Amino acid sequence: MSRPRHNPVLVTAVLVVLIVSGDRAMGSERVQVEVRETGGWSRPVYPCTLTLDQPTTRKVLRFRLLDESSRPVVVQADAEIRGKTTRWWLAFPVSLKPFQRRVMTLEYGPTVTASPRRARGHVLEASAEQFKIVNAPYLTWTLPARVGPFLQSLDFGGHQHLAGPTARLVIKTRSGRTLPVGGPQAARWVPIRRGPLAVTLAGRQSVSVGDSATIDNRVQLDFPVSRSWVRLDWQLEDPDDRVAEISLDVNLNLDVPTARIPNLVDFGAGTWVYARLGPGQVASLESRRAVGGRPGQAASWKVLRGTAKGSEPFVVSKPKRPVRAEGWVHLMDRQRCLALAVGAFGREQFESIETTAEGGVRIRRVFAARESGRPKSLVTWLHFVGFPPQQSAATSPRHMQTPPVVRIIR
Repeated sequence: MSRPRHNPVLVTAVLVVLIVSGDRAMGSERVQVEVRETGGWSRPVYPCTLTLDQPTTRKVLRFRLLDESSRPVVVQADAEIRGKTTRWWLAFPVSLKPFQRRVMTLEYGPTVTASPRRARGHVLEASAEQFKIVNAPYLTWTLPARVGPFLQSLDFGGHQHLAGPTARLVIKTRSGRTLPVGGPQAARWVPIRRGPLAVTLAGRQSVSVGDSATIDNRVQLDFPVSRSWVRLDWQLEDPDDRVAEISLDVNLNLDVPTARIPNLVDFGAGTWVYARLGPGQVASLESRRAVGGRPGQAASWKVLRGTAKGSEPFVVSKPKRPVRAEGWVHLMDRQRCLALAVGAFGREQFESIETTAEGGVRIRRVFAARESGRPKSLVTWLHFVGFPPQQSAATSPRHMQTPPVVRIIR
């Protein structure tokens, strides 16, 4: 997708946790880190993230990452203190060929000579009312300070991309109640990473669902440097299966569509589907799993187009053995575009990506009744680029959905 000039391409990758005993953590450690490309993409200077849990100590740990030729790699290390344990977040860039596997060496300890740091990149600014993530002169994100609608504005490419405050998280219970996550009385976002390679904000919010029961929500926002995107990771703790549906609503700052100049939409279904959206028109991608379907079997899908009063099928999957829908969308005017991708799209009972010509986007995920303890979550990437995305974006939304795997090997 798009990237500011002179900055390397970065994205959040899979996180891995390594717990090391207190005795060993006091000295220097050396471990092997495997980085494996999973999506079949060429990824030049691509960021990865590794987390290590270590006993909390007054001694400051230093980290040195070496490639296969023993050359040091740029690393950003952020400490998240969790009582007796400190979680270290290590961000570093790696270049990968399609399906390539690389093995690097990580050294860490109080006496280790640290890897070099990136000189410029994201800067996190905090006030009582808002957070700003600034990568001057390329882009500026603004977020409300408290958990809730998590985007206020994005100035990028000479345009304002959002009609904020927006990116609202909503829960619908099995009893029919609709409950927003966060709000004016919610806790503030907690900075976990502060740049220059990455900024991460974490938030927690308990939502009451009646009878003294609550749903605990953990929300993480990742902003990689040189990318105009945010990755949302929303995890819900719902042991009694009270949540029937979750949704994400985003309002874009698109030009008002006209009959002569409509706005445009692309969907990543089992094939690429594109359409025009004139005033008042809507389009959506829907995926529905058959009751009793085999695990891993692709769900059927369809793209609908029409108005808020009613839509009709535009493209549908094969009735038997459908190709799995990829689960992404471009919604755009002639200046701005949102490229949004949903992780694990089509795995739940019903899922949809709904769009309006005026710039509304809604992600819905409906859960079938399930046994206690099965997790509920939504991982989504929101990438804001110029028009057309084929020119302004470095690659397709599938690039975001298939990040490299990073893990410790012995």
